[in-house]
Amino acid sequence: MIKISITPHDVLFFRESRDFSAGENHVAESTEPMPHTIAGAIMGVLFEKGRYDLLNLKVENGKTKKHEGKEGWKPSFSIYGAFFSLNDKPLFKVPMDIVEADGKLAFLEPHKTLSDNWAVVAVREGKRTLHFSPAKGFIDNGTLKDYLDGTLTLEKLEKKLREPEKVYEREVRIGIGLTSAKTTEEGLLYRVTTLRFKENAGIVAYVSENPEELKKALGDRGILKLGGESRFAEFRVSSETRGFPLNNELIEPGRTFKLYLATPLIVSGNSVAKFFEEEVKGARVLKVFTDRLIPVTGWDMVERKPKPIKWALPAGTVVWMKAEKNVEVPRKLGEMKEFGYGLVFVGKFKG
Repeated sequence: MIKISITPHDVLFFRESRDFSAGENHVAESTEPMPHTIAGAIMGVLFEKGRYDLLNLKVENGKTKKHEGKEGWKPSFSIYGAFFSLNDKPLFKVPMDIVEADGKLAFLEPHKTLSDNWAVVAVREGKRTLHFSPAKGFIDNGTLKDYLDGTLTLEKLEKKLREPEKVYEREVRIGIGLTSAKTTEEGLLYRVTTLRFKENAGIVAYVSENPEELKKALGDRGILKLGGESRFAEFRVSSETRGFPLNNELIEPGRTFKLYLATPLIVSGNSVAKFFEEEVKGARVLKVFTDRLIPVTGWDMVERKPKPIKWALPAGTVVWMKAEKNVEVPRKLGEMKEFGYGLVFVGKFKG
């Protein structure tokens, strides 16, 4: 596996691929970068270097075409996952079954009702409450492993939790449209909110398929274009031996377990619960802790048209499941796995 460390030196702007023009849309808010955006920046470097083989592209008579297999087009390398980082170490979204209650962090635990439905309560220091709100922030790899092992304490979590403001801050820029004569035009005032990364903060992407060939093509370091307006960012490539959690344990019937989404997961169908039960054979969904679905859009540079919209559950989503048969959880679920989507880790269930 190799690690690609990306260091922005300017504000970055990320949003869905629809157009933003002063006068038509006067406010634009940056989202956090999606995995395919990071993959696209890396592929842009490869395209400029003429490494069409790694992109599964061919150029004939000045036209670029895709090599498409049974599952459609995809590059000949795979992004394992892309994450925010501090001091070049990956950060993971705080699991969504950890919440805030009375201004302090708490774990969600099941509470059986008279109708045998699964309700949840926030628990801290033996106190239980139904009044809680989502916790925000990031945790490091070691803290995530403790969470998955069921050994994480709230005391350690409070010390290790990193608020989003430790990684980036939102910077507002106000502008106005200009005419061809460089004079201001009435009605074209606009506001854009961008992300400015803090010192020692950045993005890290891990490549798990064909990493050595990709490293050879990219070189040890370079410059890539990232986000709206194609801002320049520096990247460095290094070998990586970091151990991520492995889903290699057979889950026996009757056992309850957690799925933690380390990266956004693209879902299909009308039911999130049914989606997970189809992807994780032999298990039943008990509870899903998530936020609103995120639109996954993009621009097809070869076809020169927008890509079909897809929908993803955000990173940090947690799913409680119960095994009804022997269960083996795949390392990745859903679509666009080669672009860094759908990375899931199995955790122990307490309660």
